[in-house]
Amino acid sequence: MTRKIISLFLILCLWGCQKQIPEETVCEEEYIDPLKDVFIFDELDDSLKEKIKKANCNNDYKNYQFEMLGKGLPDQVLTDIIGNEVDLKSKDRFYLEVVSVECSHCRKQLGVIADLVKDSDIPFIQYFNVGNKEEILDLYADQNIEIPEKLTVISEEESMKDYVKNELGLRQYPTLIAFDKGKAVFTVTGEIDEESFEAIEEISYKDPLDMDLIQEKRKLNRSVEDLIGDLSEENIAKLEALDHDDYSRELTYQLMGKKLDFNEISNRKSEVYINQIDDFSVYEDKKLVLIYTYLRDNSEAEKEKVKFINELISGNDDVEFIVVLIEGMESSSAALKNMDIGFGCPVVSVLGRMPDDFFRFGLIAYPTAVFVDKGTFTGAYSDIESKEKLAEAIDLFLSDESIAYKRNN
Repeated sequence: MTRKIISLFLILCLWGCQKQIPEETVCEEEYIDPLKDVFIFDELDDSLKEKIKKANCNNDYKNYQFEMLGKGLPDQVLTDIIGNEVDLKSKDRFYLEVVSVECSHCRKQLGVIADLVKDSDIPFIQYFNVGNKEEILDLYADQNIEIPEKLTVISEEESMKDYVKNELGLRQYPTLIAFDKGKAVFTVTGEIDEESFEAIEEISYKDPLDMDLIQEKRKLNRSVEDLIGDLSEENIAKLEALDHDDYSRELTYQLMGKKLDFNEISNRKSEVYINQIDDFSVYEDKKLVLIYTYLRDNSEAEKEKVKFINELISGNDDVEFIVVLIEGMESSSAALKNMDIGFGCPVVSVLGRMPDDFFRFGLIAYPTAVFVDKGTFTGAYSDIESKEKLAEAIDLFLSDESIAYKRNN
């Protein structure tokens, strides 16, 4: 009882002190990574955790997976690869698997999904967010898999790309989403098997999650809108002028001001993948741009990708660059080794030796630039389209007037 009284007294004292701070006083608070503020999964009771983990191949559920729950469907009619119209909103219950022809996990899972579809009473739609009809058919043919009659396959469409990116906020392939009455009721990211699929069906349609409870837990997390409130209208306008897409904007708000630890070095499969930097600490006092990209093979099209990034890099003498290779369906490192050209800056692989903080930004549209100023993350720009846009981003995130240093004005 005495401890409670003392605690209450201290809280009141702190509250009273805060009330006395003049409005014009700027408080420099320790940076808190919003991604680590509250893990919604950790807030659930043990029985619900186990239920979700079983459906998620015994993995903890990530916050971005929770964010997809309750999302609605796009108001549009699509066309599958054999020419049939597909009206998503006309369906009561169905699974939507979002995949990519460039994703190694998606390729591994083709046969699994084909088998699961045959025995499921729930309609199944497979949407390739990356991949046209010919690429999809080639992918199935290469795996010697026949597309089941019960599986509706849809190739990439711009309207769906916008829905997947901006409405669902989907970050990884493959992602399986269960819809019921027009709302997402469960989602799993990554490969699944027959056992996890049984759990998915149960948690989606037989014993569904308490969405009110999920919404309550979700409120504990800072939203992107909350983070926007840390910036002035002037700086928000600068981001909008940059044509900052939702991925870039969210990543920027989440990481700006975060300190990068150059000493937390991970060696993943470094003997296999390219790593051209011996000492990352040399970048501690530099203005640094990390360019995230991937290479499928050593074809002319992929060489053009390397040339484009080299064009982005050229002329920016006041900034250091590192290319970070994403290892996708094929090894980006192997593709680069087989090319007769290279990048005009040091290269590391996400599966090689590098600071842990570099690893977390590998789930976004490529090429993506992540900006670091003297060991502090200041912003991000995904799907860079021109050298001019990169120059604008460098000015916004790496200049002395960087918005990251004006966050609390």
